[in-house]
Amino acid sequence: MNKRAFTLAEVLLVLVMISGLMFLIIPNVNNTKSNIDDKTCKAYIELVNSQIQSYYLENGHYPENLGELVDNNYLRSTTCPNGSEIDYQDNVASINEP
Repeated sequence: MNKRAFTLAEVLLVLVMISGLMFLIIPNVNNTKSNIDDKTCKAYIELVNSQIQSYYLENGHYPENLGELVDNNYLRSTTCPNGSEIDYQDNVASINEP
C-alpha cells in the first residue's frame, strides 16, 4: 500500500474547506465592486466639475451642456464609467439618480 497518497476523506475535507471559504468571499467581492463603481463615478463627477471651471476660465462663459465639453475635448463622455448619466444644472455636474 502506498503511504504517500492522500485518502479520500482528506481530499473531501480539503474540498469542503475551500468551498466554505469561497462561500464567505464571493458575496464580499460583489459588494466591493459596487462600492468601487460608486467611488469611481463620484471621482469622475469631480473631474467634470473641474473641466467646467477650466472651460469657463478659457472661454469666459460656462458651457450650455456637457456635450459642448465633449465637442471641445474637455471630456470624453457625458456618462460615468459605470453607465450612469451625469446631470448638468446651474453650471454644476452631478449624478443623475432615478
